[in-house]
Amino acid sequence: MLVSHLPNHPPVTLEFNELNFSVRDSSTRKAGGFGPYVAKRMKSILKDASGTFKPGELTAIMGPSGAGKSTLMNILAGYKTHNVQGSINVNGKCRDLAQFRKMSCYIMQDDVLLPHLTVYESMKYAAQLKLPLKSTKSQTELVIKEILDIIGLTECQNVKASRISGGQRKRLSIALELINNPPIMFFDEPTSGLDSASCYSCVNLLKALAQGGRTVIATIHQPSARILEQFDSLYLLGGGKCLYRGPTRSVVPFVALQGLQCPPYHNPADFVIEIASGDYGNQWIGILAKATALSSDSDSSGVANDCSEDGSSEGIEDESRITPSKKVKVFKQDVKNCSHEKEVAVSLIEMESSPKSVPKDSRLELFSNQFVTLLRRCFLCISRDMMLTHLRIASTLIIGILVGAIYYDAGNDAESSINNLGNLFFGLLFIGISSLMTTLLTFPLERGVLVREHLNCWYSLKSYFIARTCADLPFQVFFPFLYVAITYYMADQPQEAFRFWIVAGMHICISLVAQSLGLLIGAMCHVQNAVFIGPVTTIPMFLFAGFLVSLESVPVYLRWISWFSYVKYSFQSILAAIYGFERENLKCTQAYCHFKNPTKILEQVGAVDIDVAQQFCCIFAILLAIRIFAYYALRIKITAEK
Repeated sequence: MLVSHLPNHPPVTLEFNELNFSVRDSSTRKAGGFGPYVAKRMKSILKDASGTFKPGELTAIMGPSGAGKSTLMNILAGYKTHNVQGSINVNGKCRDLAQFRKMSCYIMQDDVLLPHLTVYESMKYAAQLKLPLKSTKSQTELVIKEILDIIGLTECQNVKASRISGGQRKRLSIALELINNPPIMFFDEPTSGLDSASCYSCVNLLKALAQGGRTVIATIHQPSARILEQFDSLYLLGGGKCLYRGPTRSVVPFVALQGLQCPPYHNPADFVIEIASGDYGNQWIGILAKATALSSDSDSSGVANDCSEDGSSEGIEDESRITPSKKVKVFKQDVKNCSHEKEVAVSLIEMESSPKSVPKDSRLELFSNQFVTLLRRCFLCISRDMMLTHLRIASTLIIGILVGAIYYDAGNDAESSINNLGNLFFGLLFIGISSLMTTLLTFPLERGVLVREHLNCWYSLKSYFIARTCADLPFQVFFPFLYVAITYYMADQPQEAFRFWIVAGMHICISLVAQSLGLLIGAMCHVQNAVFIGPVTTIPMFLFAGFLVSLESVPVYLRWISWFSYVKYSFQSILAAIYGFERENLKCTQAYCHFKNPTKILEQVGAVDIDVAQQFCCIFAILLAIRIFAYYALRIKITAEK
């Protein structure tokens, strides 16, 4: 299958020489198992790995577990750069990492997709992010339609990503990266989790992509003989060393020349994996590594291996932006490799100039396009999310009506003043916990999509974070307002507009701060840890709010914690709105009501002379600080996952 309607990019030859990579081994004790730990030693993962991956070829990186397959893939893709020794060249010149990342893509083992978007919607937003700003709607539609047709996803284009099969998810992951047609593609275990038929279909697709002139590299674990035949080249690793590099069909004869015969009717893939695992003796790993190195040295005696002063790669243009051409050509698909036997009209897409020469106005326009596209996508995903919207609407209505019924008419009753304080405090607790937990349960799962798209240079982290923040804003405003609108009037709080808006505003502030805290924790932790850490960090904020215990009775050495309690600032502001601002006396049916005068209630909880504007500024400062911490935590987490 010839995918020929995509950008006509120059081919890429990837060459690497004497790559070495080490990690710190686990600590070991002194001899005898006693005494303090000695210094950690370095464990070699890759040992003088060299090779060349050429355009038009589908290359398999094979080896047993722990052989260094994923490490080599991550190094070549540019996702692992620390503790790496050796050279990596692109078209004979030293690799420029930033430029290389824009012209390549890495499709990970786990097909992390946005579950609430359909196949077509996923492609549409990807096209808006990856195609040039000058692309018209008809050009974008043409690209999407033809990719879906060639990949074989046309029939399920209106199905949500959460409901398609495993093979279709893998195809969709490939289709998303094909939009800007990177000349070099990396696949980490593309057949993982697929049945035999889907595996063959997937590898056949990779074969077709390679035949289109791309350099396609995939790690694969013990393929069948039929699947192994689809690969043009094989790179075999064992113990961190290269045991074979060359045509796939020649691996068995190569091993036979060294003295090991493949048993009759034995899968060649299983045979070479068994050798690399040491099943035939560990000495064969050294023998094959030495033989491979000798044959490689003789073949590469005249290969250039130099770097220019600016680190640029000769013959490589910047792939960051592409623009459609007006010309249309028709290509005949290869019937041998594809079930389709029709001609497809294709639009050749040319590259624009390097972003280094792009003026500031164009960069601002690019950021604006990324922000608007991500804002629409985030808003659509949130609106369709059962946890973030539907269930939360139901819970807000139910809890709001229940609380309103429990504290009915308590707001203007002097005898029920203490109960009304519990009502106001519980409202903050409910809004804070619900905003926190919904974010903790959803954002860590969405982070996987962010990692894949950001590392493949779809958009900047800033544009995503700002868009995510703005998309959440309407929901974080609506739910607290809905809750307050129900409970405020059912509890017969003072019917003055400015008091209502202060109460509603403080509930909204609590919602925004709690949601920001959820983003911060979700950015740093996996969902299992986040659902534990979130409530634990929130409990002190409510404990030091001044309701469960007066701040004057808290030990002096712990009072400083209240300075960071956003709940305290909100609770005190709400009390000032309800019982302050020279409110009239409350209703009292008894001979004496201690809290008939609202000022005494404020004195009881230490909320006299509260400046609401000052309290709001404190909450806003905390909100801003948490958002900034969340952004940098997300950046650090993405960097750590490279």
